[in-house]
Amino acid sequence: MNFQFRSNLIITLFIIVIIGAMLILIKLLSNSFDEVDPMLTENEIMAQEVSYLEKINQFSLQEFDDRQILSHFVKAKSYFNFRNRPALLLDPRVTTYDEAGKENYILSAQRANYLDSGEIKFTEEVDIHSNSGVTHKINTEELIIGTKTDDLVSHKKVTYLGERGKIIAQGMYMHTKQDKLKLTGKTVIYQDGGQRILTKNLNIDQSNGKKHYYSEEDTSYLAKYNKIYSSGIDLNMQTELLTLAGKVEILQKSGSKINTKNLSIDQSKGGEVYRTKESIRYQSKVADISAIGMHYDAKNQKIKLTGGVVGRYE
Repeated sequence: MNFQFRSNLIITLFIIVIIGAMLILIKLLSNSFDEVDPMLTENEIMAQEVSYLEKINQFSLQEFDDRQILSHFVKAKSYFNFRNRPALLLDPRVTTYDEAGKENYILSAQRANYLDSGEIKFTEEVDIHSNSGVTHKINTEELIIGTKTDDLVSHKKVTYLGERGKIIAQGMYMHTKQDKLKLTGKTVIYQDGGQRILTKNLNIDQSNGKKHYYSEEDTSYLAKYNKIYSSGIDLNMQTELLTLAGKVEILQKSGSKINTKNLSIDQSKGGEVYRTKESIRYQSKVADISAIGMHYDAKNQKIKLTGGVVGRYE
């Protein structure tokens, strides 16, 4: 009797284990069908027909504000709706409109997600064109456009592709109605001339045709022969004139040190000329020189100190 009971118990447990294993396998297969790599091409998505619930070619959608004025117009080559993930837009183009109903911004990319909240999340490279003619080219893991404010927000790594270099930041915020953009967190500017500029919370103002980059945070300017530290930066991309604001310390590769204020760096025509009309203190291993004003050709390593030069030599 005990033998028969034990045999039945073993058989019952074996059946339960088999059923459990089958349920787990079915669940894993189901999850694999639901998961879709957002990097897949349209043909690759089509090859996985079970992965999406709905496809719309030449997708378009109009969105209106509380006053029934057109605020957004969304177009895409294809729209895919999935069971357990945000909808996917291929070759999306989003147009925003101002309060007068005129085109304000056009955002275009290779792909984006249409979220349940109504927000649109772009990935990879995004081109942002304003009605003023200004274009911003951005690479990011995530750029979300808010349907209520039209503001563009990213809390992920952002690469801003400028005219003469690139800028990498920890995020971005753009107030589209003012045509002003802020790269947030730690920010590095890589210039075509090989210089690096380290700062934080860099503002990019391209309104009214300007190309103005500025920050009031501590800034480091790293060049071939010098490291310069200041309490702010102002860069005019049109004139290629950079100003390092506040107290400035220049550490030369030779070991010499220069202390001054409000240093301008002329980078036009591929040059790198430092100028200031402020007080100067130049210190080296053999000299301690004070002056008012400086002209320093960094590429040719020539310094001219002006105005009441006083030196002490050892």
